[in-house]
Amino acid sequence: MDAGREPSWREEERGRMMSGKVFDTDDEPGCAHKDRRRRQNGHAEWDIRPDPVTCRTVVALLEEEVTLPVMADLRYDSAEPYSIVMAFNAGTDLVIEWEFGRELLASGRQWLAGFGDIQIWPTEIRGHELVYMAFRSGWETFVVAASAVVIDEFLKRTFEVVSLGEERSFLGVESFVSQLSDEV
Repeated sequence: MDAGREPSWREEERGRMMSGKVFDTDDEPGCAHKDRRRRQNGHAEWDIRPDPVTCRTVVALLEEEVTLPVMADLRYDSAEPYSIVMAFNAGTDLVIEWEFGRELLASGRQWLAGFGDIQIWPTEIRGHELVYMAFRSGWETFVVAASAVVIDEFLKRTFEVVSLGEERSFLGVESFVSQLSDEV
């Protein structure tokens, strides 16, 4: 093998990652969520929230001279309507999770967004749209590249569950206080 040449499996992974064909879930677009319905039980009506949106994909961990494929899970739950969780698993027992704003991810699809611990920005490489994400903890920073196709589909699914700007209504505080005052 040539010293400067990547192994063919790494080229294949990079090609799949850049094209957005890296989904590892049962449904075609790679993101899943189901709607739960309202249930009536006796005199009370229970508001059952939608299932979380989940998306499993491969991202590229950008090291100094090498790109490493890493499994990543994106999760969104209407119980925490303002945030998403991105969990990285590098094939060990250690899973690294970052929680950040859904609006930050959406903004990062358009332009450089964020400051401090997380920055997100779009880019295009060889005709493939990517989303770069830089995560900083203390003095260490790691950068990953994800397919824009994956990020767009994930965001689309989260907006189907909770529209941008409607997050407050999913917090349930007003509903909870209202139910308490009705019972008194």
